[in-house]
Amino acid sequence: MEVKTVGIVGYGAFGALVHTLLKRFAPTLEVRVYSHGKDADGKTFFSLSEVAQSDAVILAVPIRAFQAALTKVLPLLGKETVLVDVATVKVHTTELLKRLAKGRRYIATHPMWGPESYEKRGGDIAGFRIVVADHTLTGSEYAAASAFLKQLGFTVIEMTPEAHDKRLAETLFLTQFIGQIVSRGGFRRTDIDTVSFGFLMDAVESVQHDGLLFRDVFRFNPYCADVLKRFKEAKSAVRRLLKTKAPVASTALLRIGISGAKGSFSEEAARGYAAGAGVKKFSLDYLVSVENVLAALDTGAIDLGVFPIANSTGGVVTEAETAVSRHHFDVKKLFGIDIRQNLLARKGVSRDEIKTIVSHDQALKQCKGYLKKNWPNVKVEEYEDTAKAAEDLASGKLPPTTAVIASRIAAEIYDLELLEESIQDLTSNFTTFIAVAPRS
Repeated sequence: MEVKTVGIVGYGAFGALVHTLLKRFAPTLEVRVYSHGKDADGKTFFSLSEVAQSDAVILAVPIRAFQAALTKVLPLLGKETVLVDVATVKVHTTELLKRLAKGRRYIATHPMWGPESYEKRGGDIAGFRIVVADHTLTGSEYAAASAFLKQLGFTVIEMTPEAHDKRLAETLFLTQFIGQIVSRGGFRRTDIDTVSFGFLMDAVESVQHDGLLFRDVFRFNPYCADVLKRFKEAKSAVRRLLKTKAPVASTALLRIGISGAKGSFSEEAARGYAAGAGVKKFSLDYLVSVENVLAALDTGAIDLGVFPIANSTGGVVTEAETAVSRHHFDVKKLFGIDIRQNLLARKGVSRDEIKTIVSHDQALKQCKGYLKKNWPNVKVEEYEDTAKAAEDLASGKLPPTTAVIASRIAAEIYDLELLEESIQDLTSNFTTFIAVAPRS
């Protein structure tokens, strides 16, 4: 489909930025804007019915207004018009699109940038990320759209709405939350700022004026409440740390933090590292995520961190790549272990009853071929950790019709049925782990 006209519904800060980008990168397109605060002039601003007849219509409205805008514009759309969702949350909007725009052509995206970022970068969009969470375009149409965005310099990332919202809650929402606290606390830049404080204030300034978006994200992203709970627990732990006298340096017990739950491959890697280094006395902190490991290393809560950075099948571990860019540490060792993935289920649950398979993104990548061949009709979802998925399945947090991909030892620890062993696509399936210590 050739796009000659683009409509923008909503002309707030982001809608105006979209208009600017279209004029800059696609000057031959006819752009029509609808804004309830602007009178139609036939040049820039048009009636909603005229905008809805464009080849593509971008809904650049606040999250809280998305359903109303979608309901209003749907009856006015052209037969072949493509709806473009650019909202900051994706579970909420994709559910609405699937329910209300059934049979329509749409693409659900989240541009991971805004007017503040665009201005600070001087208009340089190289590396700006656009998440695609769902679409009903044909394969060739989607490939053409993705190729065009990449050609301009954008990075296109595909993930499920659930995975997007979970990561967003732990990144953007957390940044907004801290930014609101710092801003309302009256903390400002000084003439003796450290580099790290400068980075903090960069983040604060980029989100401090997004009060309405901040509240919308919390209201419509189902994972934000859990982030606030974790933040509260972490704050209490840090307060306790401040009240605790610093221990005398000792080699009696090495505190190792790992990016996994009990029974994870990270635990296997940590125990292997300790054995190879001759460390007999150590404790393990099951911190689940790489970010948690490095944050604990920063505060002195652990002495050593162990987490995966790449797999021979799945490639770079994205969460590790993101987390290491935010922290400073010394690398103690890089080492690999052979990963054997297994399919686990609740005892008494047969293969025919399995409706969903969940695991960490890396495990799913390592078993992609197996899943496609053996479970073509089962829903596959990302989870924060392989062993955490096993733990949550055993405890009832996940439905009994769920299977998880995890280690053999996780099956033993959480008393799960081992449905199938060694399901990774390649016989040789090595993951590179890194052991890190505080920066000396």
